[in-house]
Amino acid sequence: MKSYEKESLLKNFFVFFGLLEILLALLFIELYHTKKREYLQNLFKTMQVCSYTYNCKQFSFDFSPRAHIILNELHQKPDPHAFFTIPRSEKYALKITYPSSAYMNDLFHIRKILTLKFIFSTLLLMAVALFFTRYSLRPIREALKLNDEFIKDILHDFNTPIASIVLNVKMFKKEYTDNPFVNRITRSVDTILLLQNNLKSFLQHSPSQVEEIDVAAIALQRLEFMQNIYPHITFVYYKNNPMICVTSQELFTRILDNLLNNAAKYNKPKGEVRLNILQDRITIEDTGKGMKNAKQVFKRYYKEQNRGLGLGLHIVKKLADELNIPIDIHSVQGEGTTVTLDMKAIKKSRS
Repeated sequence: MKSYEKESLLKNFFVFFGLLEILLALLFIELYHTKKREYLQNLFKTMQVCSYTYNCKQFSFDFSPRAHIILNELHQKPDPHAFFTIPRSEKYALKITYPSSAYMNDLFHIRKILTLKFIFSTLLLMAVALFFTRYSLRPIREALKLNDEFIKDILHDFNTPIASIVLNVKMFKKEYTDNPFVNRITRSVDTILLLQNNLKSFLQHSPSQVEEIDVAAIALQRLEFMQNIYPHITFVYYKNNPMICVTSQELFTRILDNLLNNAAKYNKPKGEVRLNILQDRITIEDTGKGMKNAKQVFKRYYKEQNRGLGLGLHIVKKLADELNIPIDIHSVQGEGTTVTLDMKAIKKSRS
């Protein structure tokens, strides 16, 4: 099950289960009060019987003046008690009292039984909620599966014409060196390849191969690659220290490509993109338009511009999480955006 499917399943489950659990709790609260009323009625009936027999060890007996008392009614405070008439006596009434400790123990027993039933009902309700949540999400999962299969088929069909274009462009570059039209075609092909890699990253869920990589060298290589795609953007490279990391070169390269591509694509005309390697961090700064809500940009399909699919930064976050690289975005509208990659967890320590 994919991450977004798990997230959808958990959210729907907790909403469905939470509502049912609230209803179940209200039902058991009402059931407790009903049981308590039944218990008090039975307690009063037992007192009535004892008022005739006087042979009930669980109760205590006393005589009280009949003035200002209510007969034949159960009183709960301070201890459960009731007053009954005494034959041939109009001045005194019989007071029968049930010990408070015994009364509290009886209520505790009622609560204990209901609590066990409540726990059992909650577990049963949890299983039912999980079943119906999975059942209700099945059509959506099937639709997403068909969507993924469709994209895979399209990508597979793209491989042959893209490979043919790349081969022919290389032949043209050998024959027509520094031709502006060939250079434009080359940049377009590079953009198509970048988009194709993004879609592959979005669909693939296979484990990546870990190796030692020279981050600074890869960063410089990707900057040169992006410079070919965006010749009117100035790319600046600051390397303050070497950085060797143990991670997947393929996935890390895709992270850099997406971040640099976004920084260039949404930049101002003749803007600037700066890549800094400083200690345990990599920062990518641009002089672009900035973002309205930087906290939302990692969400799937979220976008603030009409351009793009809203997948680039979602893929970046997904790959960064897989490689254990914390990522942070700070953006100011009209000034630009800074993306920080924390490489501390994967950086190779000096021997």
